[in-house]
Amino acid sequence: MLTLLMCAWLLLTPLLKGDWRVQLLLEAFMLVTVLVTVWANPQLSRFRNVLIVLWLASVAGTLLSIATTEHPAWRWSRTLELLSLVPLMAMLAAGMLAFVLRERTLTLDSIFATIAAYLLVAVLFAQIYVCMITWNPASFSLPVEVANRPVHLLQSDMTYFSLVTLATVGYGDILPATATARTLAMIEAVTGQFYVAVVVAIFVGMYSSQRRD
Repeated sequence: MLTLLMCAWLLLTPLLKGDWRVQLLLEAFMLVTVLVTVWANPQLSRFRNVLIVLWLASVAGTLLSIATTEHPAWRWSRTLELLSLVPLMAMLAAGMLAFVLRERTLTLDSIFATIAAYLLVAVLFAQIYVCMITWNPASFSLPVEVANRPVHLLQSDMTYFSLVTLATVGYGDILPATATARTLAMIEAVTGQFYVAVVVAIFVGMYSSQRRD
């Protein structure tokens, strides 16, 4: 259900009109992800407070960015929201992979957990890209001018670019235009390659073990 919820969020984000709804939807999605990950990993209970604090920080950043949309402080509140989501998503993806490794058997849950972690990594990098655009609109070359692009569509654009980069497809319609953006895109591409290789190796090992048993 969590994987389906992620896919639904990715589909709905570009269709929603209004920045505040997209941000609140992301926060609700992150809360569900935190609850599911903690429930599936009882041994991670000691990190529960850290996850909750990071989520609350992102909620605070969301509320501040909504309240200061027309204020110069909007960039700072938006940055607080985006950067608090990055470590939160990293910890959640790690928790999902820990669940897969702990199972030691190939199940439907472990397959969907790896898919959910993969999507989280893509959204994680997307938040970094959106933060970069917030401070430097020239960080990426888009088919449409960044200044004329609504915030919720920029979020969708960067999520699309992140998934394409993670999968090393590289359509070329959105391009990193600065050295920092190119470096992050290279790191994400390498991460995507290693992720697939490691996951395939884990699943092959699990399947071989099950066959021997």
